Amino acid sequence: MEILLKYTGIFLGVILAGWGVFHQLIVGAAASLMKHPDDNEGKLFVMSWVAQGGFMTFLGIVPATMLFLYGISPPAVHTVLTLSALALLLLSGHVFLTGISTHLKPIQIGAVLELIYGVFLVLTLSLT
Repeated sequence: MEILLKYTGIFLGVILAGWGVFHQLIVGAAASLMKHPDDNEGKLFVMSWVAQGGFMTFLGIVPATMLFLYGISPPAVHTVLTLSALALLLLSGHVFLTGISTHLKPIQIGAVLELIYGVFLVLTLSLT
């Protein structure tokens, strides 16, 4: 069971990290969807879009790396998984609470991926 949880955690982390990189790469297309942004508004949009993508990438890579290198059992891995799960659930919860249907499609997909990975990490911690 531990082996399955470990490799599923790594796989989901890589998927989330890949989505985070993709999220950062499409910032230009997403910014073009804004209706007549002024200079400061455009910069703020780009900055927040890239920061969110970077954080998704980080939250995918760190738990996956810890699982790959050390497995599920060590206390340090549990700490990383706990903090990552909390961050993922807060980040996705924000999107859901602010009205997921009002956000752009990449944000919606990211929120669902964050929710899935966050719940998976919580379940993994409760099973080990």
